[in-house]
Amino acid sequence: MKIEKRLLHSQFQDWLNLQIARHLEAQAAKLRVVSSAKSAEAIQIKAHADDADMVHA
Repeated sequence: MKIEKRLLHSQFQDWLNLQIARHLEAQAAKLRVVSSAKSAEAIQIKAHADDADMVHA
């Protein structure tokens, strides 16, 4: 009976670890998409005539 409990526990741990790994991979994929979108964002720089020595982004 102890062997069956240990086997069941081991199978459950493996299943749980797999679920957590999938969840973390999905989170990482979302973060990669967001960070790549932010890095690809264009920055516009304008100089105003009133304060030509100041640059605004």
